[in-house]
Amino acid sequence: MPTSTAPIAKALKLAASKTELVDKVKALATDALWVNRFATDDGWNRLTNRQLVRLHTILTDVGARFASRAELIGAIATAEGHGKDNDYKVSLERHPLPRLWDQLKSAEHRNRPKKAAPSRKAGAAKAAAKPAVAKPAAKKAAAKPAAKAAAKPAAKGRPAKR
Repeated sequence: MPTSTAPIAKALKLAASKTELVDKVKALATDALWVNRFATDDGWNRLTNRQLVRLHTILTDVGARFASRAELIGAIATAEGHGKDNDYKVSLERHPLPRLWDQLKSAEHRNRPKKAAPSRKAGAAKAAAKPAVAKPAAKKAAAKPAAKAAAKPAAKGRPAKR
């Protein structure tokens, strides 16, 4: 059974202390990607280790793939089938970055190519390779109606039909 790592261990793996991790996340949260919704800088310090680790991961991944939120929003719109719908893109602009990233991953997962199913010829070849086995259930089913008719007792006062 795999063991999960505690958030503090993940945080300490990324930085020596929580304040260093906050500084790293702040450095990744550029104006091109991040919409700051904290009233003060104290908001960053109030985030839990788990939230900081998740933000660090998301900001690193998004920063590697996209240069700005606009590119990310364009990729989401394209993946969702709304590539030319500007109103849809405007509606996505109010969402926070983690939600946008999750939405893009979900859309890409939905639109990934499906695994190729085995061809019918290959399935027929496998069936031909197996020896045909008589099904015993078919034999029993054929014998049941005759056995039921013979097992029924004749009704009183009436002769049995033959």
